[in-house]
Amino acid sequence: MTLVVSDISSLGIVMVGDSAVTDSRTNTVTAGAIKVQYSAAANVGFALWGNAGVDHRRIDTWLAEFISTRISKNDSVEDIGNRLSSELNAILVASRKSWADLVRGIHLAGFRNGLPVLFHVHCGHDDEPAHELRLYKDFPDNKKWSESHFRHLLSFGFIHLRNGFHPLFAPLFERAVQYAGDLRAQFNIQFPHPSLDGRLEFYKLLVRYVAGTLKAAKLSQGVNDTLSTIAFGPAGLIVDERLSFPTSPPIGSYEEFFLATTANKPLHPILGSGAPRRPSAG
Repeated sequence: MTLVVSDISSLGIVMVGDSAVTDSRTNTVTAGAIKVQYSAAANVGFALWGNAGVDHRRIDTWLAEFISTRISKNDSVEDIGNRLSSELNAILVASRKSWADLVRGIHLAGFRNGLPVLFHVHCGHDDEPAHELRLYKDFPDNKKWSESHFRHLLSFGFIHLRNGFHPLFAPLFERAVQYAGDLRAQFNIQFPHPSLDGRLEFYKLLVRYVAGTLKAAKLSQGVNDTLSTIAFGPAGLIVDERLSFPTSPPIGSYEEFFLATTANKPLHPILGSGAPRRPSAG
């Protein structure tokens, strides 16, 4: 299981992920996955979910190597997303497994003309059969928003993608937005604080609440409270709370996952200002 959330707004970009890894062979959950990563060269963030195996390694280890060797300063988010999907597909095809068994996704967030963009490499939406990894340029390109309209939307709202163990996160997020409205109306408290680190702390709180809910309900700790997080703007990192890789790189398999089951597909993104729109897929 897993829970990763990537959020863009006029304040910048925040990305939050837990570190749980599920082994489907033994149905055991361990910690240690580095699901949120960052390229300083291109000022682009990444958040991982899905099947964790690639080239007989865990995908978090593979991605770290990709970031250090395959990304340069002048690469756009689109360049990186296309290169990422192409190189992963070449490796995954060789496994001879079906794409339904290889389902995974990677959020990519960065800046273009000073505005944050949020893209997603994944194996297909919930209304289509699983296929090879493709780059979906969700926001703003696939919405066909002009730069001026996108800038206007970001000036009063936010957009986020969330994947993994979202059945518990979705209603919690909606209640948190309602709670934020009550705090403002009754106590003039802004929650989250209208700052980039305020938005980061908001998502950290929600992901840890989901982890605590599983623990209190005595359910499998498929989402844990050991988080890897970043917050950054056009000039680079502002908050860096990434987890460190162990001295010995983790050995992965095609039976390890950063979510409950490979049948999950990307959750529709959330666009909101006060109350979020209810996602049409859960």
